[in-house]
Amino acid sequence: MIPRPAFLNELRRRFTFQKRPATLSLVLVILVWYGIEIGTLYLGWTVAEWQWMFTTESFPVLSPGLVFAIISHDPGNATHILANVAFLWLFAGESEQHMSSLEVVGFFVATALASVTVSSAVTGDSTLGASGGALAFVGFYGAHLFLTHREVLELETSGYGPVQYEALRAYWQGALLLFPLGFGIYLLGQSVGLFPAGNAAVIGHIVGLLLGMGYAVGREWIK
Repeated sequence: MIPRPAFLNELRRRFTFQKRPATLSLVLVILVWYGIEIGTLYLGWTVAEWQWMFTTESFPVLSPGLVFAIISHDPGNATHILANVAFLWLFAGESEQHMSSLEVVGFFVATALASVTVSSAVTGDSTLGASGGALAFVGFYGAHLFLTHREVLELETSGYGPVQYEALRAYWQGALLLFPLGFGIYLLGQSVGLFPAGNAAVIGHIVGLLLGMGYAVGREWIK
């Protein structure tokens, strides 16, 4: 029997959330909650009721939406929820290899809440979505790799063939290191109007990314 290539095994482990129970739980909660959101529309909820339950529209007056906004997504914009699930699958899943499951959940809740709260406080607009928490994992993992594991990173590929597992792993690690920096520059560009922002809560995205990086620095500093 021909052994399966190592990188295919690695992909299979990632796609099936092996050793990623907290990440899987977050993704399932978000997807189930999305179904509940859609269900309320068929129950005849008004726009005001829907925003009160699922968004930060009431800020600073207390409402369930101030909490549930972090797992809620616009039913009319499937791209939003799919992008956040993809970020969580990748970056929260990778971060979970360096965090406990409880830490992953607590980190997501704290950073996502901070992101939507700061976004609403600064802009005065309502917001919703897991983007702040998802991007916090992006910031954390890139910074954590550089601060804690840079001595074992395999970034040199000249000694390998283009499809060897070691080369693919090196490309992967390089992408995970550079993505937070590149995405951070893109967010800053959005904040000053260089790039289109659409309906994205740019402030919340930046807050999430910075909180993730800051958490990685703090973890390293207190060791």
